[in-house]
Amino acid sequence: MTNERDTHPLVSVIMPTFNSARTLRDSAQSVLDQSERSCELIIIDDGSTDDTAEVARGLADGDSRVRFLSRTKRGGPAAARNTGIAAARGRYLAFCDADDLWLHSKLEQQLAQAQRSGAALVFSSYFRIDAAYTGPAAAFTPNGRVVHAPARLTYRELLDGNSIGCLTALVDLEQTGPVMMPDIPGAEDWALWLHVIRKTRLAVGLDEPLALYRTAQPGSHSASRWRALKAVWRVLRQEGLSTPRALGHLAVNAAGALRKSRI
Repeated sequence: MTNERDTHPLVSVIMPTFNSARTLRDSAQSVLDQSERSCELIIIDDGSTDDTAEVARGLADGDSRVRFLSRTKRGGPAAARNTGIAAARGRYLAFCDADDLWLHSKLEQQLAQAQRSGAALVFSSYFRIDAAYTGPAAAFTPNGRVVHAPARLTYRELLDGNSIGCLTALVDLEQTGPVMMPDIPGAEDWALWLHVIRKTRLAVGLDEPLALYRTAQPGSHSASRWRALKAVWRVLRQEGLSTPRALGHLAVNAAGALRKSRI
């Protein structure tokens, strides 16, 4: 039986998956174990060839808050997330990849921050963990590898680099209206945050690590610095920046990405 909380959740959590059978269950459970219970978890399988779909169906069968969507043809992270966004029923959008993890009070703390600040985009600090990490979020011991969130971000400041971890973002759709992630592999989330802040003027950060980001797997978009720089350049140019301004922001982006990779 479904209830009001199932059909009208406060938060829709978007979880794209591709060959994520090894980590999907723990990532999904970290969302389902949140102290804020009014959420739905939308898992989108992007054409996996392993047991990802089977794991996702099992999660959906076991909890009415889980919805499973399947794409027959792989479209990449933006396409998968946009499939989930189109199906979302919550006022707020949040994102958690199928190899990342949330700590228990993540949503509760961020929703409180959104209500206090009135910001349409709220984010937090997060831990970086090794790609080989195994185990649930509840078993994690703080490791000191923290990417800190600034207290606030303006559009101009965000042009200097993506200070918003996708796994920590919370977007208020009542303020932004419908959103989508541009198909810019490696920078699709940053492009969306720029769109939101350009429209609503401000994003607010919570300097407490509330999520665990698994460092890049071999072959991922973020594992290639050259591809990452090309994605950054594409976003800057699409934002309408002149070549000199875009080059300046690109240099700051590159330096910031290097610092983050050493955490």
